Amino acid sequence: MQPDSPVGFPFLMSDIVDSNRRWVGDKVALIFKNRQRTWTEFADDVALLQRGLSALGVVRGSRVAALDRNSDDYILLHYALAGMGAILVPINIMLRASEVAYILGNCQPKLLMTSDEFDPLAADAMVDMLEPPKIIKRGLATDGQIAWDELYRRQSSAPISRPVSATDPHLILYTSGTTGRPKGAIISHQRSILDALSAIGAFGIRSKERFFCYMPLFHTGAWDYIKLYFMQQGSVVVTERFEAETAVRAIHDHRCNGMFGVPVVLRKMVESNAWGKSDLSSMRLIAYASYDPSNLIVEVAQAFRERGATQLNIANAYGLTEGGPYITILRPEESHARPHSIGTPVPGAQVALLDENGKEVPQGEMGEICIRSYGLMTGYLNRPEATEDALRGDWLHTGDVGRMDAEGYLYLVDRMKDMIRTGGENVFAKEVEQVLVTHDAVSECAVVGMPDNDYGERVVAVVVREPGTTLDEAELIAFTRQQIASFKSPRQVVFVDDLPKTPAGKIQKHVLRKSLAQPPGQA
Repeated sequence: MQPDSPVGFPFLMSDIVDSNRRWVGDKVALIFKNRQRTWTEFADDVALLQRGLSALGVVRGSRVAALDRNSDDYILLHYALAGMGAILVPINIMLRASEVAYILGNCQPKLLMTSDEFDPLAADAMVDMLEPPKIIKRGLATDGQIAWDELYRRQSSAPISRPVSATDPHLILYTSGTTGRPKGAIISHQRSILDALSAIGAFGIRSKERFFCYMPLFHTGAWDYIKLYFMQQGSVVVTERFEAETAVRAIHDHRCNGMFGVPVVLRKMVESNAWGKSDLSSMRLIAYASYDPSNLIVEVAQAFRERGATQLNIANAYGLTEGGPYITILRPEESHARPHSIGTPVPGAQVALLDENGKEVPQGEMGEICIRSYGLMTGYLNRPEATEDALRGDWLHTGDVGRMDAEGYLYLVDRMKDMIRTGGENVFAKEVEQVLVTHDAVSECAVVGMPDNDYGERVVAVVVREPGTTLDEAELIAFTRQQIASFKSPRQVVFVDDLPKTPAGKIQKHVLRKSLAQPPGQA
């Protein structure tokens, strides 16, 4: 169970904006495309948005969903809501209408921010809702919708609500579920501020540094790295999506000091046409994650140094939405010796490797990574049983298996849950399998994750066809992409005559993984 809130906790997410306006008001806060805001301008826009949101009935505890690509508007919305004690619910733009509909039904937002690109998806998702949220439209507003710019002009006659406690939530972030139903992790001000205080020092982020953010704002990583630089009186350059040329030019043009990178992103940047023409000497930090199975991060760091980034450090961070993004960090000064370790716990986080009986395993043996800290989620929205299970025994159970070496460094070994980590997103095999078996030509299937240099892991479906059918790989992949997000769909389909099973009939996925890892002809 998460500890109680500290008495008199003095700092909330909304205080970041007020503090920076006071101390560095004339310094740049946010850059998006050709728009640039100082901290004074950022704070003024937040105040205007709060009046407009209040006029639409948003109060402490209200939920406002967002289904859109990255923008400065999206970030301003979050900080405006946080200052009202209200809650932003980002929605993955890669989901299908049925998936979006479930999230909207679960969180019941008062408003939904979207844009021209995602307006049709939003409409499809809300078609069966009895009380759909009002649409705030970035783009051309149609009948019944509210134009984004109109929020700045609306005035509220009622006092604007404010958060009253550090335990007030400011985000609900949806994670994948083993049953195919995502769970909304409730994130409090306390959680976000305290894990940031731990991470800033561990990463070595300096005052007034600048972060490059391409990560989608429906992802915990985007918000959690943005706040680190904001809390250090720094600034953020945000792009609508990842494009290698744009990313390299943004770092060059805006003298960015830090970024988070997954293998496929970093490789594409180094291979881009802009790479050899850019000065990247401002870069000091690349944070990465433990799902890099290769030495790519070491090679990328060297490539940055060759482009002038002689002070560049790399740091491996381990975390999860429910437990906070920064549970353990391999500090920059340690990364050269053990780049595949996920480091040691940050200050304020207790980490233990537990066996199935909740007992700590001896050093060197594998156990489930479990956490205690002030950085835990409050729980899952409307999912008390799932919350109780995740927080059983006074620990957050991550479902990840780790081991600790003789020097006290943690390594991520495997996952207890049947989860695949691909391109920074979590995919649960059961959800994909439930879609695959609805195809008339699929008799049986099993989904596993296999190592992939670009994506960390790729989703692989092993399929037994119905007798007499001629189903092929492309057809089955296209079928799944009609029903679930493309990142969840298989990147590879392998057809077999039979699936390996235990005497009890359970599919032996470890046998499948071993077979798939063998070179052709040796399986």
